[in-house]
Amino acid sequence: MARNQSQPKYRIVEDYLRSRIKSGEFPVNGLLPTEEMLCTRFGVSRATVRTALANIQSDGLIVRSPSIGSRVVSADEHKAFQAGWKSVEDLLQHTKAVRLHVKSIEEIVLDEETATKIGFGPGRSVVRVGGVRWNQSETAAPICLVEIFFDALYNGIVDQIGSKSVPIADLIEDRYHVRIETIRQEISATVIPKDAAETLRAVEDSPALVIERWYSDANSRMFQMTRTLYPADRFRYVVEFGRAHSV
Repeated sequence: MARNQSQPKYRIVEDYLRSRIKSGEFPVNGLLPTEEMLCTRFGVSRATVRTALANIQSDGLIVRSPSIGSRVVSADEHKAFQAGWKSVEDLLQHTKAVRLHVKSIEEIVLDEETATKIGFGPGRSVVRVGGVRWNQSETAAPICLVEIFFDALYNGIVDQIGSKSVPIADLIEDRYHVRIETIRQEISATVIPKDAAETLRAVEDSPALVIERWYSDANSRMFQMTRTLYPADRFRYVVEFGRAHSV
């Protein structure tokens, strides 16, 4: 096969795959040639092929699974959602930039197991909101699955949830004058369970990030908790560090 020798080898493999995904030769929901087949076809190493596949995956065209291979999920590029929050205001602005599609809203009384998991006390009444978030400009697949729990004392906002791009915390503040003062955030790695994979149009047991946040008011009273599941190729968290300068 004739190749442009001025290009890096991984780019040659990448361009080949991209063009055939775009043309439909490698259709959505179909598998790409195996790494071994691509190595043989282009006379390159497995590391070179994996670099090409990683670049294509980062643009949302494929998902990769050790047990299945590389599956095409879209013929159109959609970059992973990138965020770098430094304040409560930054985080709320991010929430406004993505659309929440509400799947369910229910008021529940927490049993001990659920209460321990989300940080509220057992026997406490909370509202649970389940749904998915989408980029405003992207419709190929949702970027994440989300669960939101908030104190049932504030259930008067339920009818407004999802009707406009306003974070639940802002709805609570507008109606009840309860303002976020601090947010604690934890990020951990997991895999996508079967039911979530179907909703997210992702591969079951593929890598994912879980972001959990606990929202507290000026009295350090926690009134909202969120748990968000992102497929690994749909989210990138960026933090910039600078050197500390002594005075």
